[in-house]
Amino acid sequence: MEIKNVITVDNLTTESVSVKTQRVLIEDNGTETTLGLPSRKAYANSNDGRTELAAEVPEPYFSGIIAVWGNEIEEKE
Repeated sequence: MEIKNVITVDNLTTESVSVKTQRVLIEDNGTETTLGLPSRKAYANSNDGRTELAAEVPEPYFSGIIAVWGNEIEEKE
């Protein structure tokens, strides 16, 4: 048996992203069982949001989000 985190990138725009994390138990026969409730966190395309994203979201998800956001921070007026 193995426990892993399943990460889902949702609502990805140039301004923000929502990342859902769900713990899953994978049994030897391949059966997956969710453990507990998923957690979800939103990140803004800002200096603080990018810092939090880099610290909390692993590769390749981080790079995929940054590829959509680009090098420029989206400033909302």
